[in-house]
Amino acid sequence: MSVFLPAFPEDELQANKSRAIDLDGNNVLICKAAGALYALENRCSHQNAELTGGRIRGCFIACPVHGVRFNLQTGEPMGQLTRAPIKTYPVRVLDGIVQVDVSSAIPAEGKCWLDPEQIAQ
Repeated sequence: MSVFLPAFPEDELQANKSRAIDLDGNNVLICKAAGALYALENRCSHQNAELTGGRIRGCFIACPVHGVRFNLQTGEPMGQLTRAPIKTYPVRVLDGIVQVDVSSAIPAEGKCWLDPEQIAQ
């Protein structure tokens, strides 16, 4: 059963930005890219650094420490530093409030807006 927890008002997050929040003991990073919202584990699987402040391009966020990129939709890494994906969570907006279901770490489906080869490191 899905349990969506309130995070913050949607209008507080600008395009291509992210915001970290603790939800039920989970460090979650909520990102906005191309008008869509994504929620993922706020932890790079390379060296456990937080992804907060990482650059968002297309449907990827880059770790601010070593630049490992993660797909916002699936949590899959891109590059040679790690092959371990990170958790993604269902996210929705209800009455203007971003909500995340941290009990259901399921990769989102879909394609990126940009081909990974087009995204400069």
